[in-house]
Amino acid sequence: MKRLIVLLALLLIASSAHANLVTNGDFSAGLTGWTTAGAAGIYNPGDFGIPASPSGGSFAGTVSSWGGDWGGPLGSITQQITGTGPLVVSGELYAGAHAADAWRNVAVEVLWNGSIIASQGVDADPVKFADQFAWVTFSQPVVGTGSNELKVQWIVHYAEWSWVEVDNLVVVPEPGTFALLGSGLVSFAGVFIRRRK
Repeated sequence: MKRLIVLLALLLIASSAHANLVTNGDFSAGLTGWTTAGAAGIYNPGDFGIPASPSGGSFAGTVSSWGGDWGGPLGSITQQITGTGPLVVSGELYAGAHAADAWRNVAVEVLWNGSIIASQGVDADPVKFADQFAWVTFSQPVVGTGSNELKVQWIVHYAEWSWVEVDNLVVVPEPGTFALLGSGLVSFAGVFIRRRK
C-alpha cells in the first residue's frame, strides 16, 4: 500500500511538472510552434541594449527605429492552446521607447481568446535607452474552452527606438486543480486500503 501511495504522489508531481501547455514558450527553439504576423523576431540579452529577461535566454518581440503602426499592432505571435477549465497564463514582458515625444509610446499585450489579459506599456523617454527599462512578470487566471488562442502583440508608435519583448510564456492548470487531483488520489488510496482490510 505504501508503494501505491508513493506511486500516486510521484504521478501527481510528474503531471504538475509537465503541465505547461505552451510549445516553446521560452523561445529556445526560435519561433517554432508560433504563427507570426508582421514584425516578430528572436532576440538575445544585450541585443540593441535589451537587458536579460528574469528567466534568461532568448525572447521574442520586435525592435524598431521610427517604425510603427497607428492602426494596430506592428506584429504578433499566436499559438493554439488546448485546455479546458481554470488555467493560469504567466510570463515576462518588456517595453521601452526612446524619443523626445512621450506620445510615441509602446506596449506588449498578451491576449487570451481575443481579450487582453496582461500588458506592459511605457511612454517614450528622451533620456532612457533599452538597458534602462525593466522586465515585468505577470500571472493571470483564465478559463480554457477547449481550443484557445494565446496571442502576443507589439504596439509601436514611431519612436526613435522601440523595444517590445516577451519571454517564458506558460499556461498551466490552476494550482487548485492539482490540489483537487491530489485529494482525489488520496481518497482513492483510502478506499483501496479499506477494501483490502
